[in-house]
Amino acid sequence: MKKKKIFYGWYVVLGCLLITCTIIPPIMALSNKFLIQVTNDLGISHSGFTLANTILQGLGIILSPMVSSKLAKGDLRKIQCISIIGFSLSYASYSLAQSAIHLYISSLFIGVFYLNCAIIPVSMMITNWFEKKRGLAMSIAMAGIGVGGTIFSPVITMLLNHFGWRHTYQIMALLILIIALPAAFFLLRKSPADLGLEPYGHDTSAVTSSEKAGTSKPNADLSIDVSASWGKCFFWLLIIGMFANGLINSGSLGQFPPAIEEMHGAEVQALIISMYSLIGIFGKIVLGWLNDRFGIIASTAFGCITFAVSFIFMLLGENVTMLYIMAILFGLGDAIGTVTPPLITSAVFGTKNYGQAYGIANSFTQIGLTLGSLLVAGIYDASGAYRNAWILLAILTIVTLIGWVGSYILSRKYVEK
Repeated sequence: MKKKKIFYGWYVVLGCLLITCTIIPPIMALSNKFLIQVTNDLGISHSGFTLANTILQGLGIILSPMVSSKLAKGDLRKIQCISIIGFSLSYASYSLAQSAIHLYISSLFIGVFYLNCAIIPVSMMITNWFEKKRGLAMSIAMAGIGVGGTIFSPVITMLLNHFGWRHTYQIMALLILIIALPAAFFLLRKSPADLGLEPYGHDTSAVTSSEKAGTSKPNADLSIDVSASWGKCFFWLLIIGMFANGLINSGSLGQFPPAIEEMHGAEVQALIISMYSLIGIFGKIVLGWLNDRFGIIASTAFGCITFAVSFIFMLLGENVTMLYIMAILFGLGDAIGTVTPPLITSAVFGTKNYGQAYGIANSFTQIGLTLGSLLVAGIYDASGAYRNAWILLAILTIVTLIGWVGSYILSRKYVEK
């Protein structure tokens, strides 16, 4: 009996997992682990340090549509490999900073390379390679963010304690380079056509349980193009959801580390970050399974509700037990920041227009990511506490849920017959 060959798309998923494991956590969940040492050493405010990450994220506002278009039409693997090298060198340059201005200059370069080697190319490849089990594949690929956060949070804490922030930036840059570059070069391929293959599930006509439940197939295309959708309500609901999602993710992931450290010290901070990063791996898999099994509405509701409730427990964070509960809920819901955006975009627009649609959607996500952490840091600097910020982020999470679900429901009238 001939042994069935493993579909190459799963190797692509592995490569994407290694990319998300190494490149995304230092920019998102772990960026502010450096905050206290850097601000004390350079004599800058919390907001001043956070502005470096704000600049990095802000580049996506302008560049995301262009990057998506270039990756869709060009040699994705070549662009990604060059960008990984540029990202690593630019990240290491943080270690040379003598003032806040130097951090901002480094962030400009990091932001350009980050867009070309992380979320956008990963989501494009998964969408290209999978028609069935797209939710599972996307969740596994994005689970690398949690894996990286779990592994590198205590590593960065140890390096900061023993070597200081400058050498820690350099060591992390080297680790990123030696893991991410081989993964991109040897494992990743833009689409099945590059190897003469078809997407996973392309030849399957069976009706899935999610279709029986009244949801569309993940590759159901709209009868109107992306430019025509700008005048439709569903488009702006999607955009509102993307913007709010950027705010809540940047605000929480960026400011949880200093907030927890302020309450309970660096060791508890490292434990909580590792805890919600580890649970986040499971949370992404659960959300992907829910998406494949019950559809985009169920998976989106699960993620947003657990994410919103986590802020309630963050408000009670002076009691460390409440932080443990927060970490569980936050880890389960955190997939809305990485897994849900490409899934909801493909659910709304289909596969044909995914690249263009996701580039635009990601621009508005980047606006939120640019402002979120800065907003929370500003609230802290103005009031001396995070309480009002956590309440605001909980409300914005509900806005995200309403925007995404509303967009999907209203877009169904434009599906190609």
